[in-house]
Amino acid sequence: MGAQVIIDARSRSVRASLDAPCEGITIFAVDLISDTWDDFHYFADQARLFEQTGDLQRRNRYVRVATASLFSHLDGVVSETFDLMRKENSFKPYLPKNPDFCSLKAKARAIQDYLHQTHELSLPTLNLELKLLRDIVNHPSVTKRGSQGSVDTILLDGADVYGIAVDDLEAAARNIDQWLNAICAAVPYERFRDTKQLVDDFVQALGSNPTSVRNF
Repeated sequence: MGAQVIIDARSRSVRASLDAPCEGITIFAVDLISDTWDDFHYFADQARLFEQTGDLQRRNRYVRVATASLFSHLDGVVSETFDLMRKENSFKPYLPKNPDFCSLKAKARAIQDYLHQTHELSLPTLNLELKLLRDIVNHPSVTKRGSQGSVDTILLDGADVYGIAVDDLEAAARNIDQWLNAICAAVPYERFRDTKQLVDDFVQALGSNPTSVRNF
């Protein structure tokens, strides 16, 4: 048996186990927020591939996971940015009534309003239409009220998840990417973490030389 060390790239906390299945010491650095963005691109690419080959079952499977990954990334960045900003006195007038239990949409609106008023930052409109379907993916028995074209209110359910177009999913990702890049530059907030560099720094601090470093 060996030892395993896992470094959380966000909190910079370290966890260790002496019951690792491999020999020696294995060191990993992980960042779930960064990984969900990479996950989105992988699953969206797979959905596109299986759509082109006519394998709709696999296409739909990858669309569901890509949708979940995209909004997990958005939620992670917005929530961490919100928690960072709420410590500032200047942000207090923009806090929702119940900041500990507010929605992703409320957090995003508070951040956007604050940056617009205090930094004169004009952000692109954040399109959260597909988030309703992400919520259904996570909670398959629920229904959601949304809008579509000229219809102000429609009822969405599990069947609508299968109508998500890969093009619409990728367009939503471009919109989210642009919006997140703008707020992260203004706050500032580090959206992605270099886990390989974190492992290198950790090993150097220990005064040892690893034989290899790889992504986990």
